Amino acid sequence: MIDKEQIAIMIKDIERYLSDLSEMSINTKKDLQEKEAYYALSMVIFAVMNRVIDIGNEIITGSEKIPIPGSYRETFELLSKNGVINSEVAINLTKLMKYRNVIAHEYYHLSTDELFKLKKDIYSVEKFIQEIKKFLKT
Repeated sequence: MIDKEQIAIMIKDIERYLSDLSEMSINTKKDLQEKEAYYALSMVIFAVMNRVIDIGNEIITGSEKIPIPGSYRETFELLSKNGVINSEVAINLTKLMKYRNVIAHEYYHLSTDELFKLKKDIYSVEKFIQEIKKFLKT
């Protein structure tokens, strides 16, 4: 059974992280030349990604019809194939997730250009949240 209360907590976390992100003074790539800004942005993006994965896993493990994914990226394909999220959201999240391990394990391989682009792209998670809320109402 899907734990809707736990998912609601995870959604609140994501909303708080995105709110925090919008309050950070990172408006240009140049702002990321400061180590503190670079690491702070990396960690907020990483936290959002992890919570998105947590939500996907909660839905999958609580569902009797969705198989267990073999990877983070497959999570979103399965959610899309099973009508939880639309394919556009799944594709956007799959693209974002390729950076999760880079952030987790190889900071210095993520350029400031890539990180700044991620800052813009991470807001696509809001569409994911909308899709999840809609799914949970059904």
